[in-house]
Formats: sequence, C-alpha cells, structure tokens
Amino acid sequence: MSEVKKVVERAKKAQSKLQTILKGQDWIEDARKYAEKQGKEVKKLLNTDAAKIKAFLEKERKELERFQKEIPGEVKKLRAFVKTQRKELEKLLKNLRRATKTGNFKNLTKTKKTVSKKAPKRAASPSSEGGASA
Repeated sequence: MSEVKKVVERAKKAQSKLQTILKGQDWIEDARKYAEKQGKEVKKLLNTDAAKIKAFLEKERKELERFQKEIPGEVKKLRAFVKTQRKELEKLLKNLRRATKTGNFKNLTKTKKTVSKKAPKRAASPSSEGGASA
C-alpha cells in the first residue's frame, strides 16, 4: 500500500506541476493574441503605404515613358547641332590654315556678312536749304 501512496503522491505532484506550468503559460496565449492584433494593425498601415507607393511608382513610370519617347527626337536635334558646329569649326580651321600659310591674318577677321558703314542719305528739308524763309 505504501507503494500506491507513493505513486498517488507522485501523480498529485506531477498534476500540480502541470497546472502550475499551464497557468504560467497564460501569458504566452495573451502575447500571441496581442501579436496577432498588432500584426493586423501593421498590415493595415502597410497596405495604405503600399497603395501610395504603387500610385507614385505608376506616375513615375508614365513620366519615364514620356521621356523615353522624347529621347530619339532630342538625340536627332543634338546630332544636327553637333554636325553644324563641326562644319563651322572645320571652316574656321581651314581659314586658319590658309592664313598661316599666306601670313595674311586680316582675312580671318572678315566675315561674309559685311555691314555698310555709310550713313544713310537724308532728304533735304526746306528749312535747312539756304536759310531763307518765306
């Protein structure tokens, strides 16, 4: 009988330990519930932020597509500009070489477009002629 008592006592001790452990784990369940609640709040915040980010990225994508469409035209303009500048530079270099060979640097300062420095002719007014008045 003493062995039965020992087994019963051991079972009671084990049961009390188990109850103590289970009562001690209530905080784990509370923490899990709190974490789930906070997780839902975080998801709400992230969803609204994600929507804002998505809208921003969509707007930026459209703007980039517009720029991509403009790039070929701008490249054409730039190439044409560079081509004309190259021609002008080649003309200047050609003139410079010619001038250095001949030693005539006066030709370098002349341009094709010369402005007439003569004063325009004025029509004679009656008061300026002879000074006689009627």
